[in-house]
Amino acid sequence: MLYCNVLNSQLIQFMSDQPECRPSADCMGNGHVLCTEAHRDAVTWAQQVYLGRMDHSSALYFVLVLVLVLSALYIKKQRHATISIAHLDGPAMACSDAVLGNLGDYYRNGVGAHEFQWQEKYGAVYRVKGLLGEDRLFVSDPKTLRHIYQSAGTRFLKPTGRREFGRMAFGRGIAFAQQNVHKRQRKLLSRAFGQSEIHSMLPVFLEKADELCQIWMDILAKHETNSVDLEVTDWLSRCATDVIGEAAFKYQFNSLVDSNNALAKAYDSMLVNTFGLPTKSGVFLQQALIRAPAAVFWLLERLPSRSLHGLKKVARVGDEVARQLVKERRKTLAENLDSPPSDVLSTLLRANAETNTETRLNDEELSANMRTIIAAGLETTSSSTAFLLYELSKHPEVQVKLRTEVVETMATIRMRGQQDVSVNDLDSMTYSLAVIKESMRMHPVVYGPFLEAANDEVLPLSKPIRTLDGRTIAELPIGKGQLMHVSIAGYNRLEELWGQDSQQFNPERWLGNFTGFNATASPFGIYAGLGNFVGGNQSCLGWRFAILEIQVILVKIIQAFDLKYPKDAQDIVRARVGLWHLFFQAKRERS
Repeated sequence: MLYCNVLNSQLIQFMSDQPECRPSADCMGNGHVLCTEAHRDAVTWAQQVYLGRMDHSSALYFVLVLVLVLSALYIKKQRHATISIAHLDGPAMACSDAVLGNLGDYYRNGVGAHEFQWQEKYGAVYRVKGLLGEDRLFVSDPKTLRHIYQSAGTRFLKPTGRREFGRMAFGRGIAFAQQNVHKRQRKLLSRAFGQSEIHSMLPVFLEKADELCQIWMDILAKHETNSVDLEVTDWLSRCATDVIGEAAFKYQFNSLVDSNNALAKAYDSMLVNTFGLPTKSGVFLQQALIRAPAAVFWLLERLPSRSLHGLKKVARVGDEVARQLVKERRKTLAENLDSPPSDVLSTLLRANAETNTETRLNDEELSANMRTIIAAGLETTSSSTAFLLYELSKHPEVQVKLRTEVVETMATIRMRGQQDVSVNDLDSMTYSLAVIKESMRMHPVVYGPFLEAANDEVLPLSKPIRTLDGRTIAELPIGKGQLMHVSIAGYNRLEELWGQDSQQFNPERWLGNFTGFNATASPFGIYAGLGNFVGGNQSCLGWRFAILEIQVILVKIIQAFDLKYPKDAQDIVRARVGLWHLFFQAKRERS
């Protein structure tokens, strides 16, 4: 018989509201959940799930009860930890939701809808209420983030739930790996993302950007007004899909001309369908699973869950394509030993063959990292470009200045007898880079990853903070298992770092002697002091790939089109779908 004393009557009511979870009358006395049935039949139910005989609703109820119990027990344990953050101020002090805490507001509204207000009121380090009253830490302090990411993957780890959701789709690649396994995989993968390797991919970026612009030109030609309202996010996603397929694997998605490729369809809207725009029950389940052990995800994978269908499809189709590509590329490399690698996969396979067997990636890890690279290069780049075009359409004066730079640069290129931009030309276009940096600052697609402390830690602070008990502290002790939300969105708009206009789109901040940020505040990001690609040994390996691709697409679009935001367009929703995604309001309602 198993009791969870921390679950109160509000939680019982919350569960009762969900169609898939109806606690019986004898489970509702004294504010306890009595899990006698789950305890007695746990092994039998697990066997039935494995053999496929278990009723769907019964299986879901079992998993839900199991997650509730494990989460409640863990949170109760954390409340008795020797190190607490209960002395920190934050929105936790005014939270009235005993079940979701502040997470209902945070996850069910657009990025920044609450955290920018929280940051302005409480500073760069503050406390929020998580599930069932658990204290969580929000951090946007640059000094704290530098400390965390210098040892992320060893002393600060991804929670089990975050890793397991990713594993369902992408396998045990670099996004799943931690500690020594992460170091081994990262060392090999970094060989494929060096500066010279990325620069060699410029022809692919140019080709696909030209193809995208030609398609838009053809659409425009069908309208007599020489103007058309175009929803660009889907087109940018299709272009990014073709770019990552060709540049990374010499694989032809052909998404710009044909949307029926099985792998492209598997990736399309995967994150939206799995994590997007959650209900209260969705927020509850996702957050409860953060603390669940890997065995719970083993059960979830065997349930016919509509929400997890997209992850499973990516895993199945992606693995089939990845293994076939590895097989073909190994054969090609063996037949052309003297030829330099021409894509990410070829570089990776050659580097893998040259290393010793103990540090080599096995076929499962190769497949997993290929699926991870596609995901990392798809939604992140296309969403970043969509936000960039959105800002340009709202700021015509920036667009005019940008177009002037592009036209002048192209004139110089043609004067020397060339037809298209080189990497050096792109590097010389300082205003285009300033516009890209500013858009990325305002709209970091990876807006808020979260980590947990592997052991008791002491976090340094950029400036002292005053606690609720009247003390002034210059560092913050936290206990083992403390969950921390890394607020990239908050860091990128921190006033002491970016100035009093930190909430405004202003590319000029990156020009002249001003580099965009206050250097004395110790920015931690690997690129331009921005948090988008984080830093340390968890920094994004593909950041050069992303910046070059975005700049090429921007240059091509601004050279060919004038961008305007439609007067009668729906409101924009900055949705949380695992990443920061741009939706129209109507699309959100349909979702």
